[in-house]
Amino acid sequence: MANTSIDLVGLDFNTLKSNFKTFLRNNTQFKDMDFEGSNINVLLDVLAYNTYLNGFYTNMVASEMFLDTAQLKDSVVSHSKELNYTPRSHTSSQASLRVSVVPTETVSTVVVPKYTSFSTRMGSEVYTFTTNDSTIATTLDGVTYTFDATVFEGVVTSETYVMDGSTTQRFVLSNPTVDTSLLTVTVYEDNGQNQFSYTQAHTLIGVTATSQVFFVQAAENDQYEIVFGDGVFGRRPKTGATVLVQYRATNGELPNGATTFVSDGAIDGHTNVTVTTLTAAAGGSIAETIESIRFNAPRMFVAQDRAVTANDYEVLLKARFPEIQAVSVYGGEEHTPPQYGRVFISADVADADGAPLSSQQRFIEYIKDKTPLTIVPQFINPEFLHVEIVSNVQYDVTQTTKTTNDIKLAVLAAITEYNRTNLNDFNTTLYYSQLVRTIDAADTSIVGNDTTITAIKEYHPSFGNTESFTVDLGSELVTEEGLLLLQDESHYGHTITSTKFISENQQCIILDDGLGTLYLGATVGDRISLIKSIGTVNYTTGNLTINAINVSSLVEGTYVKIFMKTKSKNISARKNTLLLVDLNDVTINVTGVKP
Repeated sequence: MANTSIDLVGLDFNTLKSNFKTFLRNNTQFKDMDFEGSNINVLLDVLAYNTYLNGFYTNMVASEMFLDTAQLKDSVVSHSKELNYTPRSHTSSQASLRVSVVPTETVSTVVVPKYTSFSTRMGSEVYTFTTNDSTIATTLDGVTYTFDATVFEGVVTSETYVMDGSTTQRFVLSNPTVDTSLLTVTVYEDNGQNQFSYTQAHTLIGVTATSQVFFVQAAENDQYEIVFGDGVFGRRPKTGATVLVQYRATNGELPNGATTFVSDGAIDGHTNVTVTTLTAAAGGSIAETIESIRFNAPRMFVAQDRAVTANDYEVLLKARFPEIQAVSVYGGEEHTPPQYGRVFISADVADADGAPLSSQQRFIEYIKDKTPLTIVPQFINPEFLHVEIVSNVQYDVTQTTKTTNDIKLAVLAAITEYNRTNLNDFNTTLYYSQLVRTIDAADTSIVGNDTTITAIKEYHPSFGNTESFTVDLGSELVTEEGLLLLQDESHYGHTITSTKFISENQQCIILDDGLGTLYLGATVGDRISLIKSIGTVNYTTGNLTINAINVSSLVEGTYVKIFMKTKSKNISARKNTLLLVDLNDVTINVTGVKP
């Protein structure tokens, strides 16, 4: 019969041993025993140790049974299989190159074979990039042959297996740094007389008994394995067939940012090769971590590998492409003007402004088969909405030995962290009160701040060309009260203003008249002389339309900044707009005070 004097709560070694002593003392046959004596003490040590070990083992086994609590990656991977989720492998960095070949003799064609290699150096390391398909270079003058190619980083590796016909045979790839998205599988049957190219399938939809497909799933020890069909879903290679698997063993994110490439050898026998980089290397990443799997697997299961809601698109894209650091999805009915039957996607990838065209093409290829039949996914470049911050900070000089410059640096660091944590993403809002509190908390000596914020849109003009464009802020603008815009006035401030540029052979700015019209105004000193109307502004929706503007050069900066005063002190980014703070747009004035 169990003795209720045993405390079953404490499971550490010392508590267990103490509980055993208490239990024995409560039994009359052991009442006068010296429990600190050598013999019984050793037995109690063994008993406590065994109980502690069993408790620890049981706890570890129980924790590995659930996705939320599992600590071993093999356990997390196993649970993810139940949710039909394949953890993301290493991903090869990729770059776009334009290659020119000048043969020394007259040739009709220049054939570029698959896996043609190029090298780049990052620091002291050299990385190899290869093409993924063969191609034929073209020429316009019969002298120089050129081709554009997307190259992928990684050493091309081959593994060969022989089908033994058993259902227990496994095809586990030996290298854990494989990029599973670039796998090629070729099956040779009947002593090589018949050759079949198998393609990777991600779902059973559309797979028949004769489909030449293979599946990829995670295996133990960070490895991946290939799974063939069972003859019902997917064709199974014959017994004795030779299976050749080719893949890239990649270095993940390390080659990202590479911009200089050279050919590793002759192309079709020609050694005069010139390489021009069209797009720097990007997109490389390491295999998915335990925490990432734990987060993505349940959400991918909800999406069921189908893109129906906006959240589905975001989950699928982020899980498949780790280089995406922000993504926004909205329906065509929200577009201006509405475009029904379309879904618009904006993505911002690491080490780039937005997403390169080559990356957008990969995203489209991946997502298009997961969308409803009547919906067309379309990628659009993200817009960037910057915020100008002018803050007058006061600090108590009796509470610190820091200089005004030290306080200024502390405030800049606090604003940078606020931008990193709360902004620099789609569908975010800069809350004025949060920003003010962040500035006050930058240093204990700060007693207050007077801060103003203004929305900024960047306009990068094509010099000498007449251009039209729109700006959709999506926030209500202030309507200035007081004097309306006169023909010749002192610049007292408007809802819309800009930095200075040269147009119409004059130094100009863009400004509004308070009634909805945008003007090109010539500036002479502090006076503004109107030149002509160039567009309209809707103060309610925050939409600006520039009908025709021709900028010949800039007076300040490297682009035109269009300043817009919002009615609310909170500035939001919607749809395909990324909200961020550039330190070049931050002005901090620090003043020391004595209470």
